[in-house]
Amino acid sequence: MHSLETTTDRLHWIDVYRGLAILLMIPANLSPYFSDPHPLLYRFLGSYAAPMFISLSAGMVILRAEKHTLRYYFNRAGIILFIGTLLDTILWKIFPFTSFDVLYVIAIGTLLSFLSQRLTITELYLASAMVFIVSYILQSFFGYNEIVLEVYFDNPFFPDVIRVLRSLFIDGWFPVFPWLGFCFFGAAFFKQQFIEHSTASTTRFYAVGFVLILLGFIFLFVYVPIFSSFASNTIIGSREGYSEIFYPPTIGYLLSAIGIVIILGISLRKLSGNAVTRHIAYYGKYSMLVYVLHQVIGAKLLSPILELLGYEQIQSGLIFSVVNTIIIFVIFLIGKLLDFTKSKYPPKSLFLHILIGK
Repeated sequence: MHSLETTTDRLHWIDVYRGLAILLMIPANLSPYFSDPHPLLYRFLGSYAAPMFISLSAGMVILRAEKHTLRYYFNRAGIILFIGTLLDTILWKIFPFTSFDVLYVIAIGTLLSFLSQRLTITELYLASAMVFIVSYILQSFFGYNEIVLEVYFDNPFFPDVIRVLRSLFIDGWFPVFPWLGFCFFGAAFFKQQFIEHSTASTTRFYAVGFVLILLGFIFLFVYVPIFSSFASNTIIGSREGYSEIFYPPTIGYLLSAIGIVIILGISLRKLSGNAVTRHIAYYGKYSMLVYVLHQVIGAKLLSPILELLGYEQIQSGLIFSVVNTIIIFVIFLIGKLLDFTKSKYPPKSLFLHILIGK
């Protein structure tokens, strides 16, 4: 197997992939500041950022596993989980381990990916499929709560243990089922990417990816009695302001998301460096920082400005796009300042490596 770091510490296409995911995630996570109903295209674009990011995170763990120890990945997972709890407690003023931010599942997936490094590619794909199947079974048997469990500091209560477990496994923001399925899938897919380089392999991946996208869209828009879909009006339009199409994560969504991860993973490998891809890759280089900063900017800057102007939400799609562009540019400037700072004072701790890169 070709190592991820054979010739360089970073691969351009991996940073582009990660950067594209995080740039799609920014407007999706800022959707509570945008008046709904949200345009369907906007909802779709934001919906595929999470599977891209989760799949790649797991893939990079399993490809680098031989370079690190279990202790390293245990500490890494703990730091990612810690950052997630900081966002919950400091930014959102809620008790952690109730609603489950995406960083929670990435932390769990980081550890599981390392522990599963000796599984074959086929076994990893089967593990992914089993998680997705169990997700469908759990939703069918227990249902899916439209309201997310969140216990706020200013209105505390003791939730039922069963409700917390349902949030963790079924209907939190990013429950274990199905999102750990993308961890196993990413571990298998990106591992396979660094083994097979033939034209036949690429063609096969393209064919599988497009078929999965097509099937996914059929299940999303064609009425099938046993599956949730737009046709059956069972996909939640806005969940506390967030409008991604994976509330709940349906069979159609999961199939299309896997297909998109495959197509992008195959296509981006062919990229050469240019001005556009270098800028996208820059956000991939600072993905964790971008993830934290855009939420902080939204809650502590954008929300107060809207309130000062007498608005609850941004009404215009054009203005919302401009606001997102400004936020992305501000984060770019912060990254440039960090580049200068790191050149003078290279970060030493693992926490800083995860938050702002080496």
